[in-house]
Amino acid sequence: MKINKYTNVVSSVNQSKQAKKEVVNNKPQAKEADKVSISKEAQALLDADKVAFSERVNSIKQSIQNGEYEVDPSKITEGLLKSLKDQKEF
Repeated sequence: MKINKYTNVVSSVNQSKQAKKEVVNNKPQAKEADKVSISKEAQALLDADKVAFSERVNSIKQSIQNGEYEVDPSKITEGLLKSLKDQKEF
């Protein structure tokens, strides 16, 4: 009885297992995180928006402190209705 006729099969299975181990052990190195850069013009626009927002917030704060800020009930109602409609769509 010859055992050698199965040697090629066993050898190929072992080679396949070894190749899989090498693939697992040779994982590619972690990639660097993606980077985003913003042009100077875009950064200037962002900064201008921040300034405008801060000015608006400060204006509202001052109005509240002076007792001059008036709440518009119709705007609140519109906002609540819109919010309810948006929630209902989901």
